[in-house]
Amino acid sequence: MIQKLGAKGIKSDERNQREWDDGSEHDDVTKIYVRGGREGIRSIYFNYVKNGKPKDGSIHGYFDSGFTQTFEINHLRGEYLESVDAYYDKKSYGMQAIQFKTNFRTSELMGYSYECTMFTLAVQGKKIIGFHGSNYVHILSLGAYFISIAPTRLEVKGSKGSKKWDDGFDHENVSKIEVLGGFEGILYIKVDYIKNGKLETGLVHGHSGGDGFLQKMEINQSKNEYLVFVEGYYDDASETIQGLHFQTNLNNPVMMGYKKGRKFLLASNGNKIIGFHGNAGKSLNSFGAYFSTTTPNKLECQGDRKGLPWDDGCNYDGVKKVYVDSISDIDSVRFEYDNGGKVEKTPYRRDVTNEKEFVLDYPNEFITSVEGTLATPTNFDITWILSLTFKTSKGRTSPTFGSSSPGRKFVLEKNGSALVGFHGYIGPGYNIKSLGAYYRPIPPTPDVKRLEAQGGDGGASWDDGGTFNSVRKIYIGLGKNVVGFVKFLYYKNARVVIGDDHGNKTLSSDLLEFVMDPFEHIISVEGTYDDTSGGITMLRFETNLQKSPYFGFGTTSNFVLRKDNHQIVGFHGKSSNMLHQLGVHVIPNGFKFI
Repeated sequence: MIQKLGAKGIKSDERNQREWDDGSEHDDVTKIYVRGGREGIRSIYFNYVKNGKPKDGSIHGYFDSGFTQTFEINHLRGEYLESVDAYYDKKSYGMQAIQFKTNFRTSELMGYSYECTMFTLAVQGKKIIGFHGSNYVHILSLGAYFISIAPTRLEVKGSKGSKKWDDGFDHENVSKIEVLGGFEGILYIKVDYIKNGKLETGLVHGHSGGDGFLQKMEINQSKNEYLVFVEGYYDDASETIQGLHFQTNLNNPVMMGYKKGRKFLLASNGNKIIGFHGNAGKSLNSFGAYFSTTTPNKLECQGDRKGLPWDDGCNYDGVKKVYVDSISDIDSVRFEYDNGGKVEKTPYRRDVTNEKEFVLDYPNEFITSVEGTLATPTNFDITWILSLTFKTSKGRTSPTFGSSSPGRKFVLEKNGSALVGFHGYIGPGYNIKSLGAYYRPIPPTPDVKRLEAQGGDGGASWDDGGTFNSVRKIYIGLGKNVVGFVKFLYYKNARVVIGDDHGNKTLSSDLLEFVMDPFEHIISVEGTYDDTSGGITMLRFETNLQKSPYFGFGTTSNFVLRKDNHQIVGFHGKSSNMLHQLGVHVIPNGFKFI
């Protein structure tokens, strides 16, 4: 049900006051534009999405001279707008500043909040899907439409031949899990939940009369513990779930049953599990889950919380690279993140003169802690960061960036978790005043293997990475007796990620495509290369459902890229004005990256 919060701010008696209403017929807010000036916020407008299609809102107010600030919300990654803080001043007769908060991050403050009255638009457990308000010379008031947040349903893994069961998703949390296991696999599962603040006893799914061993797991509600993912093991021959490995946000792993059979994963980008469903008869045959969003796990800033705040957010899968600029103290720090398979660098926040890098072996390596030192506070109680050191899940330690001067030590760390986003404050001198982080339990990482590239000599190296779930489409450009160009489109978390161009597209006379279904995956690549030109002359792809045509010249292969019981989820190689080499990243069948 849609809930409307009335507009708050200044109520004007001016005849020229204009009321406006974008309505509530939207699925999400996707982008916000705020235009301000010396006298406050002059205009505002919003972009929305409805049924997967973008919808531009109207401009409210006067879009004249001033500054424009924007805030984008990535609804494709499960991000949505939770609340708005707005500041108004009756003396200046208008709204002066505004700040937006999503389930993953907080925007910068747009405008000036000095000596203003603040109000908040928020409803617990709901998201904003539309706005209304009024304006005259400035934006005078603002209200919003809210709707309940729909849970994410992950379909069952395993066999669907037995009786279907569904515990539903109208719970706040999982309370207790009980599993009866035997030699044949898991015989039954029973889950208790918290609903409306009270314990709800679950039903037995499967056969409760068999012999076996009973295992139990309790979720600590007093410590705000919740389940974040489940790894499962399924035996195709018996069509039975053999084992379930549950992981909580407090790094409390519990294995029930055996690690036997084909591995699968139920996870949703750091969200929490609020319900289960599946199929069961004489045993548990399949298993699925419902997820809801959670408040980000946040480590507060260490240092001086004065100055200009910045917030990268927590909607990333991990950190690939760290950039630190320092001469004596820490002048700047920024990060390169994996955002759903796409590389995303945070912007420069000041000029850099001595920036250095620390590169991680992502997705097999994560930042687990940051150690730093703070300058001794001055007479004005001012401090700043002198040094930073990063530690990883592989036991590596970065060089110490910054000054070796003594100071107060601090650590950003959560046992068993990866740091996946950062926030902080920049001082008036544009040095780093403080640093905080977002964390989530280290996700289960498969044995990602990189099969070496095959082909001829020449070209520059490239690598799309190996953190995708599957390949969606392949573009192949043919030149004169050579493959001149390739490009790959990948799937990650139901989102299409577009890879870079490799080779020379303009010199390719024919541009061909190979398209795969959503449940299709590549298991091998074969090809041929020419020793004289150093270029690959033919490629052919095999999936679990079909073989592609021969792309190029000839049908005889002199190399094959394949690993048994694995699927190809990424490509790397070398190219110039042609494709010289091609290699692949593979993961075990059935695994899916969070």
